Amino acid sequence: MSPRKRSAMEHTAQPGPASSECPDCHALTADLEAHKHWHSRLVHDIATAVDKDINRRTHSS
Repeated sequence: MSPRKRSAMEHTAQPGPASSECPDCHALTADLEAHKHWHSRLVHDIATAVDKDINRRTHSS
């Protein structure tokens, strides 16, 4: 299992009294603040990858 997938799974939980739902992706998590941090990092990493790809394609033409 990849580290990213494992990290995502660690931040989700089975429904229960201590679980909260992420307002962005609706994942159930026992630690909503840690999940929000993970989610923000994921979005940042995707945006960075897209920017790099756009720059690469623009400069290679």
